[in-house]
Amino acid sequence: MDHVLAPGVLEIDTELGGWPELNAVFLIDAERPCLVETGPQLDAPRVLASLAGHGLGPDQLAYVILTHIHLDHGGAVGEFARQFPRAEVICHPRGLRHLADPTRLVAAAANVYGSRLDTLYGRMTAVDQARLRPAEDMEKLDLGAGRSVTLVHSPGHAKHHIAILDDASGVLLVGDAAGVKVPGGGPLRPATPPDDFDLELAVSSLHKMAALRPTQLVLTHFGPAGEPQEVLAEAEETMRHWCQVAEEAWSEGHSLDHVERALLERAYQPAPDPSRQPVVDALNGVESNAAGILGWLRRRGAAPEAG
Repeated sequence: MDHVLAPGVLEIDTELGGWPELNAVFLIDAERPCLVETGPQLDAPRVLASLAGHGLGPDQLAYVILTHIHLDHGGAVGEFARQFPRAEVICHPRGLRHLADPTRLVAAAANVYGSRLDTLYGRMTAVDQARLRPAEDMEKLDLGAGRSVTLVHSPGHAKHHIAILDDASGVLLVGDAAGVKVPGGGPLRPATPPDDFDLELAVSSLHKMAALRPTQLVLTHFGPAGEPQEVLAEAEETMRHWCQVAEEAWSEGHSLDHVERALLERAYQPAPDPSRQPVVDALNGVESNAAGILGWLRRRGAAPEAG
C-alpha cells in the first residue's frame, strides 16, 4: 500500500520478498518529479505499476536518487533508467562506478546472500555512464516551482551513503543510516553490514542529520520511525552498544561465531510478532551485522585480520 508522508511525498511499499512493510521507495511529486530508491530488481514491476497509477509518464521523471547502491535500495536502477529515459541517476560519488559496471557489487552480494540473491533481490543492470551524476554533499537539487531536496553525505552504514531532505516538508529519507525498524519486528536495530561499516562515521552522520532538524525521519526499512531527535539518539546508543558487545566478545572468543552468539545473547531483541522474525532476519541478520562490526574492529586494529 502507498502512503502519503507529507504533501508531495509518497511512500511506496515494494513488498520485498512478498512481505509488506519491509522495503520502500519514495516519490517526491513536483514539477520535476524525483524518485528516491528503486528497490531491488525483482520488485521493479510493482513500483513501476504504482508510479503509472499515480500518473507518472516515462518522460516525466527527472531524477532517480539512491541513498546507497546496495541491491535492496538500488538493484532496479537499470530498469528505471530504461523506463524513464530523461531521468538523471544520482548517488554518492563512490557508488557511480558500480552503477556503470555492477559486476563486483553483484558478486559481493552473492557472497553474502548465496542462493537467496535471485529469489529475494535479483541482480542489477548497468546504467549508461552518461546518465549518472554524483551527489555533492549538501547540494540542493531543484525540483521546480520553488521545491528542492538537499543531498546529505551520511557514510557509516556504507561509504557511499547519502540522506535526502525534502526542503518543503522537512521529511528526511535516511536509507539505512539510522538502522532498521519494521512494524512488528521489534525495536530499532543497527544495520552494520560488511564490508565498510564504520562506527565513527556512522555516529558523525547521525549528528549531522540531527542538526538538520527534520520534521520526520523515514527509514527505507520501514517508514516514519518516530520523533526524529529521539530516533537519532536511540540509533547512536544502539549502535554503540552492539559494537561494544562485539568488541568484548572478540576479546573473549576470537571468532565471528562467538561475536554473533554474544550479539544474540546481549544485544538482540526478538520480534514481538513471531511472524515478522524471518522478515527482519532476512533483511538484517545478526550474522551480517556481526561480520560488519568485526570488519570495522579489524580496520581500527582492535581485532587481527586472522582469526
